Amino acid sequence: MTKKRPRKKTSIGSLAQWAFASFIMMSLPLIFAIVYTVSGVGSFTEKSQSTIFKAVNETESARIILERLASMERNIRQIQLFGKSVFYDLYQENRNKFLVEMASLQISDRSEQLITQLDSLKHNENTFHQYFLTKLEGEEVKLTQEDLNSFDQLTQEARTLVAEGEQKVRSESDSLLKAAKQLKQELIYLAVGSIIIASLLSLFFVRLLLRPIKDIAQAIRFLGEVGFDQAISIRGPKDLQKLGGHLEWLRVRLDNLENDKQQFIRNVSHELKTPLATLKEGTDLLSENVVGELNTEQQDIIQLMKIGNITIHDLVENLLEYQRTISTQIVFNVTGFKLETLIDRVTDEYELLLRSKNIFLKSNLHSTEIDADYDKLRIVISNLFSNALKFSPQNGSIGLTLSSKDSIITLIIEDQGPGIAKEIQPLIFKDFFYGNSTPDWKIKASGLGLALVKHYLDAHNGSIKLLSANENYCGARFSILLPQNQGNN
Repeated sequence: MTKKRPRKKTSIGSLAQWAFASFIMMSLPLIFAIVYTVSGVGSFTEKSQSTIFKAVNETESARIILERLASMERNIRQIQLFGKSVFYDLYQENRNKFLVEMASLQISDRSEQLITQLDSLKHNENTFHQYFLTKLEGEEVKLTQEDLNSFDQLTQEARTLVAEGEQKVRSESDSLLKAAKQLKQELIYLAVGSIIIASLLSLFFVRLLLRPIKDIAQAIRFLGEVGFDQAISIRGPKDLQKLGGHLEWLRVRLDNLENDKQQFIRNVSHELKTPLATLKEGTDLLSENVVGELNTEQQDIIQLMKIGNITIHDLVENLLEYQRTISTQIVFNVTGFKLETLIDRVTDEYELLLRSKNIFLKSNLHSTEIDADYDKLRIVISNLFSNALKFSPQNGSIGLTLSSKDSIITLIIEDQGPGIAKEIQPLIFKDFFYGNSTPDWKIKASGLGLALVKHYLDAHNGSIKLLSANENYCGARFSILLPQNQGNN
């Protein structure tokens, strides 16, 4: 009965849609990194421009104030020396420019310290101006050194503003440099993190996309190596699910064909058994002279019929054994016996065929005990020996060598036939494969003999290999290796 895999919720979308969605998901971390970088760099640039411009502007305004105070001081000294008729207007003009610069600094976004300094400077300048106006009321302008020193104090306050402005420019530059380094470090971390996340997402989606493809490959391998019992259900994109559906259709078809083949083998094998038994019984009756004495020519014909019966019997037995092997699990009946005795029994069964072709059997069998399935090893040895007999030429010889070493048994069966062509050597153990039969062999092989040999030897933890021809045996030379005790394997 077909085994059903548990069905899970199928995925939606084609392979192309999956690939597009995975590309979008992998791109998101990179897109985020790019957007963050553009935003961060733009914000930093805007902030740095604003900060530097403000600091430089304050410094420049402080310098202008200092220049105006210096001009005002020079005008005051000129008024004291030459009178107020000409230079008072210049003083007033410079003072107005001074007040404008002071106003522009005060209305801007300034720190409390700067505002306090500006208020102090403005108050002191206004106090001095009022005092200066009282001095201008007389005929002569008499300013003492103490008065001029008071104005120098205003100039000193302006110089302090300039120095603090320059210090602020340097401080803001250092802060912006640190911020730039921090932003650079953040962008590096962001880039590395985005690449890592994108790589992990790519691995995840590649694995997600490859999983149904691997399931398809596994299903195909399962069909080729195990059989057709396991239902195929592929989860993933719709087009791969559709491909899985085609594979399931193919599995069902192959399963039906396999069942039909097994049924055909069973029917044919059993249908041949009855007429084969009748032919054997009739041949035995004729050879025993039950219906009358036979002459020499008739006896030769009876011998040929017996040989044909043996051959057909082997073919039918191989068909039945193959059907039992693949339709049921192999059941071992392990017993201890002498392997050379089994070999002698098999060769005795083919005594008639050996005499008909005048084949010389050269045996070198050492006494060897083995724990194995007697009937299955009989089939192995019988199939190999019948092949050697079939391909051996008239008046040829067959070699049998049995030995054991370190609990490993070696059996070599070799003949003087045409051998096996190199191009078909890898195929000789496949089911239903057969090479070219010898011209004098009238019945075509079933192609199952060597397949059964390989199957039963594998089940015994043994092996078989084809040896190269030598000067004594130019045909096929098979070497069998078997463990002496199955319980140790």
